[in-house]
Amino acid sequence: MSALETISIVGSGLAGVTAAGAVREGGFTGRIVLIGDEPELPYDRPPLSKSVLVHDNLEQLVATHLPGDIALRSPEGIALRPWNWYAERRIDLMLGRRATLLDTVGHKVDLDGGQSVTYDRLVLALGSRPRRLPAMESGPVHHLYLRTLRDALELRDRLRPGSKIVLLGGGVIGMEVAASAVLRDCDVTVVELGSRIMARALCPSIAEHVAAYHRSKGVKLTLEAHAIGQARGSAPGLQLKDGAVIAADLIVIGVGVTPNTELASAAGIRCEDGIVVDEFGATSAPDVYACGDAVRYPDEFFGRQIRSENWMHAQNQSLAVAKNLLGASEPYRQVSHMWSDQYDLKIQVAGVSDTDHSVLRGTLESNKFLVFHLADGNIVGATSINEPRDIKFAQKLIEARIPVAAEKLQDPAFNLKKAAAR
Repeated sequence: MSALETISIVGSGLAGVTAAGAVREGGFTGRIVLIGDEPELPYDRPPLSKSVLVHDNLEQLVATHLPGDIALRSPEGIALRPWNWYAERRIDLMLGRRATLLDTVGHKVDLDGGQSVTYDRLVLALGSRPRRLPAMESGPVHHLYLRTLRDALELRDRLRPGSKIVLLGGGVIGMEVAASAVLRDCDVTVVELGSRIMARALCPSIAEHVAAYHRSKGVKLTLEAHAIGQARGSAPGLQLKDGAVIAADLIVIGVGVTPNTELASAAGIRCEDGIVVDEFGATSAPDVYACGDAVRYPDEFFGRQIRSENWMHAQNQSLAVAKNLLGASEPYRQVSHMWSDQYDLKIQVAGVSDTDHSVLRGTLESNKFLVFHLADGNIVGATSINEPRDIKFAQKLIEARIPVAAEKLQDPAFNLKKAAAR
């Protein structure tokens, strides 16, 4: 560790900030440089599609739709860390700066404006960006992608009561924005190419349950619909392949993300739909590590290479990478985990949900339940709504590969905490 003088980190999202803090807490005494292309103090992204969209002069209106114990986080309250946190840890912030070239031989990162930063170890926490649909961008209706705080603030300004909002894409982000728009009394339509919403995250039965909840709030779901562009006639909106037009004052496009691999790829680092790393977070280039949304890594539990786009992964892989670039050999082991807040529903998924057999613990009608997903009699995944405590135990059962009989899993009296502690 004493031979290291500078650790540079490109990317100032959750993964980058977590890595910077962990490196310092791990005993590194040299220089830490954190480079980010956004000018704002590094902030948390999950609130952008939820609380940030409903926290303004319409907050009282929003509150009428929600239980009183749900807190709203303002744009000012989403910073990952305060300014003094970085100063106390001697982390040099270089914000509003874009990395343009990585020289892995010279151990140097070039930035826009002509400046460069050297490194002894480098962490690439490059994140991802919304996948663009150019055909939807041309026409009379304003369109938005949601990735940054500035995007969220513009979107919030356009979510006025009565405005016609069309969400193109029924994934997690699309459904979260739909919920936020409903809370602001917008007229909301979700257009999804697939046969169900949140298909990558939820099994069919839970996807339909969540869809029914959205419908009960007034959201119109248009499934198996192929959007081809904007309609240009007397009624501006979204044009579908079957000739239908969905009227819109705003089109929000959320059809997945693209990992930001260009910097790494141009430097000769191996990339395959993500920056490829080993179990320690090391890339194919010496002294270069990567973590977060842009990374494809080995999933020990299910024997596959995956890319995870969720908060828990970004945080926990960064913690492992920080230890390893300081000399440890700690493999990153975590069952994938995501969550989504929609209205008063806290939806959480651990592991995989696309199995043929599942067991329900609780009742769908109560909106407080846990579903175990089984394969060959083993627990390989779990989905919960408003059961944050139990899904933690379910994740431990998955990670420890602890077998539990199906009849016990569905019994609310069965103690999951004790089972997970075995």
